[in-house]
Amino acid sequence: MRLDIIITTERLRYLVTVAEQGSFSSAARLLGVSNSAVNKTIQSLEEDLELSLFVRQHGKRPTLTDAGKAMYFQGLDILPKLIRMEQHALTLSQGIESSLNIVVHPYTLYPQYSQLFRQLTERFPDVELNFIDGESLSSYEDDFNILIGPTKHHLPRGIEFATIDELEWRMVCAATHPLAAKSGWLELEDLEQHPQLLLTEGFNTSAEYREAMRYSPQLINVDRFYQFRELLLEGVGFALYPAQLAKPLCQAGALVDLAFDFGPIGNRWPIEMLWRKQLGKAGEWLVEQLLSMPAARSSELT
Repeated sequence: MRLDIIITTERLRYLVTVAEQGSFSSAARLLGVSNSAVNKTIQSLEEDLELSLFVRQHGKRPTLTDAGKAMYFQGLDILPKLIRMEQHALTLSQGIESSLNIVVHPYTLYPQYSQLFRQLTERFPDVELNFIDGESLSSYEDDFNILIGPTKHHLPRGIEFATIDELEWRMVCAATHPLAAKSGWLELEDLEQHPQLLLTEGFNTSAEYREAMRYSPQLINVDRFYQFRELLLEGVGFALYPAQLAKPLCQAGALVDLAFDFGPIGNRWPIEMLWRKQLGKAGEWLVEQLLSMPAARSSELT
């Protein structure tokens, strides 16, 4: 008996649907096929197995036999796996990768990028998306397909890259922080009187970058961005914060955009996208959208 031929995805789906719907006609409507198609499929399965899977009595709902119950419960476990395998094979045959590893630095997780990722899931629902914190990378040799983050000065060979946006820094603090009560433009001496929140060294946040971002001798070093954000909102310290992420928090009154002149150094850094060659259709689509997306400039937060 060739069970690999007898037990097919279609036959299991019909069996499970009839058992759950309680009738062949209801199962047919749900499956979008004719009533006779469901009956013939179940009958063919029973004939090939030489087993009765349903007890059929005129005027009554079909009920599973003991053999039918055993196959039904096995089908509940096996069917989702078979369907995923078929979908995976279909996407590969269409040139669509099965998964995408996308690295996004928390400083550059802009709302417009998040919206684009949502569109990606809608356009390619069978692609598994894996998002990785940009600071958690150890090197460019790590497994990723696309990376979005503040520029690094040393880029590896064999990886495509383009500047797609800019990171505009704003000096911010919580509304309850003492600096929020200061009027007029702040001087460096004002900042030096208070602790500054700063991410610890990571893949992007090098010692050089940290020094460029430092405005106070009193540092509170934070390992994760979510901790950094919560401590900032609690008024533990002031911080440099991306304008695109600070805007909704300032509009809600949770943060205050401090008046600070960054001087000739400026407060804008490039944002780059890096991507590996030989992406599938989903990755290629995302790269094209990011390359064509207008820059998310934001000079005013309120």
